[in-house]
Formats: sequence, structure tokens, C-alpha cells
Amino acid sequence: MATDQLSMFGAEEILKTKGGKAVSFNLSKSINGPQQSVFDHWLIPVFVGEWMFGPKIQAEEIITLNNVVRKNGSFEYAVNRGGKKVVSSGEFVELDIPNRITLTWRETPRENLESQITANFLAEGSKTRLKLTVKLPAELEPQKDTIRELWSIRCKALAERFSK
Repeated sequence: MATDQLSMFGAEEILKTKGGKAVSFNLSKSINGPQQSVFDHWLIPVFVGEWMFGPKIQAEEIITLNNVVRKNGSFEYAVNRGGKKVVSSGEFVELDIPNRITLTWRETPRENLESQITANFLAEGSKTRLKLTVKLPAELEPQKDTIRELWSIRCKALAERFSK
């Protein structure tokens, strides 16, 4: 997605912060599963809990996974990480089934900093190419490599769900 297209989704407002310009990174992963099924794994809580959170991803235990799947719907995923409750929450900005999901992302204790995640799902025969773009507010730039690694682990865990 071109930068000039982001304004129609409000991304410029979301990512402008007092700390400067937003930073971003991209990831791509080929997944041995049909496009609709891979897409669904981003929205159905039981699936989200199998690849996005939990002990397979990092040292944490899932508390709750809740969402309202529709444009402008919300999600709230809570985990126990290191003895502390960590809540990841946001809204579904765009739902183009089964092609694209764009969502905002906030995580305690820095819930005042909002990122934007866009997942594109491209059918390649019986496989799906997941193209992920993560835009972070400038204040999270020092954690960019750590956040990129975490999303890389998540994408790998999602792909492994389909290789069984």
C-alpha cells in the first residue's frame, strides 16, 4: 500500500506522535494452506491463541481472547507475561475477506502508543502468501527489531499450523 493511500484509513493520524515520524517493517511468509483458512486464523479467537500468543510464542499464558469481527470492531487479548497481565487491543480498520486485514494495535503498559498492522493474503495455488506490514509510532523505534522478531515468530507459528 502506498503511503499516500494510508490517509484514507486514518493511519497518518494514528501514527503521528510527539516523538516524530512513524517507522515500519515488512515480513512475508508462504503458508501451506488456502487463503480463506489462513485469513480466518487471524480472526477466530481459538486460532489466534494457537499462533499469536501463548507459550509457543513467548513465556506467557493466555487469559482471554475476545473480538468483534467487523469493520471498526474491536479485539482484546490478555495474557499473563512474567506475572503481569498484558493486554493487546485495537480495532479492525479494514476487513477485505479473504484478502486483507488492517488493524490498530495497542499493548499495555504503553497503550497510549498505537501501531497499525496490515496483513495481505495472496492465493498462490493451494498456498497463501502472507505479506505483513507493521507501522510503529516513533516512540517504539528502539523496540523495532524486537517487535519484528516477535511478528516473525508469530508468522512462523501460523505457517506451522498448516504444515501438520
